[in-house]
Amino acid sequence: MTRRLWPGIIAFVIGTVGIAGVAGAQQASPAPASPTIPTLNDVKPKLLRLVIDDQWDRGNDMFGGRQVKAPDTLDWNAIAKRDGERESAVRSLLAEGQIETGTEFRFAALIFQHSDTDAGIALAHVLATTAIIKGDASAKWLAAAALDRLLQRQKQPQLFGTQFLQQDGQWTMAPYDRGTVPDSVRALWCVVPLASQEEALKAMRDGKSAGANTSVSDCK
Repeated sequence: MTRRLWPGIIAFVIGTVGIAGVAGAQQASPAPASPTIPTLNDVKPKLLRLVIDDQWDRGNDMFGGRQVKAPDTLDWNAIAKRDGERESAVRSLLAEGQIETGTEFRFAALIFQHSDTDAGIALAHVLATTAIIKGDASAKWLAAAALDRLLQRQKQPQLFGTQFLQQDGQWTMAPYDRGTVPDSVRALWCVVPLASQEEALKAMRDGKSAGANTSVSDCK
């Protein structure tokens, strides 16, 4: 059985959104009754709530800087259903031209990064790239992660090194083509170098989920 960790959420939210604006590296705290909901001038309230709920479902208080639920306590079947509902809502916003700013495109990409279809993840890559074009440099890691995830879903090697899989009880990054993208280019996409990835993988295998973070902090 193969189980996928959602580093895009854990790492990017913390490191670059940050994308993810989440503190996935922290131990779970007593769960608050509801997530932190800020007012962001460049994000419409409906989309903001969608992305906050996306992270909350995964045990992250996105703007509170806390992991409030342990991954092994989550009901992934129920989350997958709500993910589909969130995707439909974002598709409607896109069709209506209601997603306009770089931050909005980044948040939309984060929601589609969790899609269970190749087309949805491809859209996540497009939306994250659009966020970069619109001036949100913090979407770089997400664009790389979406491409890696799409490649792995298609049984092709990831290129940047952002995805972790559990196969037969062992964490791995395979399939992974480590030679195509040099570390100098990874850095431009806010992805940590190969040496740091190997340390992250070792941490995962040692049971330390914080090791999944492959995003460069404060990357621009």
